[in-house]
Amino acid sequence: CVNVFCAIRPPGHHAGREVRPMKAISNGFCLLNAAASAALYATAPRSEGGLGLKRVCVIDFDVHHGNGTQDILCSTQDSRFLYVSLHAGGAHINGYEDPGESDDGLYRHSLGTSKNEGIYPGRCGDTSPHEGVLNIPLGQKVTAAAIGQALVTQVAPAVDKFSPDLVILSAGFDAHENDPLGMGGLTAEDFGHITEVACQMAFKSCSGRVLSVLEGGY
Repeated sequence: CVNVFCAIRPPGHHAGREVRPMKAISNGFCLLNAAASAALYATAPRSEGGLGLKRVCVIDFDVHHGNGTQDILCSTQDSRFLYVSLHAGGAHINGYEDPGESDDGLYRHSLGTSKNEGIYPGRCGDTSPHEGVLNIPLGQKVTAAAIGQALVTQVAPAVDKFSPDLVILSAGFDAHENDPLGMGGLTAEDFGHITEVACQMAFKSCSGRVLSVLEGGY
């Protein structure tokens, strides 16, 4: 078996090194970041009980940016990791900084999605801080056309260049068209296509090794 799906709960991609990573207002129901933990285990030396892999790519298609995963693996550039996130948001709509800023030093980001409110967890997914991170905000609502184009034109070339030994999917399904948040227009078939494309990337670089971890959605 070269790939596996882990139906775990609670989700984890908002859990970082500390509570409320990257100045998010909360941990978004996440306690333990399984995807990041798996990446760290996979790249740990065999002498330390790990798998000894050189490079791991995490592809996150939850409707929210995985601030916790980015915080744990890619707060600074680490040649072992490539973190890719496709999510709702963008500099024109996603998050805002309170000019007064609260006493605890946190940016306050609304959980709502109106034009005057940011999309959780905020601005952290709007840009890519270094070559180890590829954040792709897809606007107010994630569509099949937008995520498909991003996978082909941006994600596939980046993964091919990185040449990972393992691909980990942070598989969030809250961009589904029936999700109550209303930030996605994807169907079950669309999610199947996303996974198929990710598996094709993995076949090119690491003999199809894919670990898929359940994140948001139901």
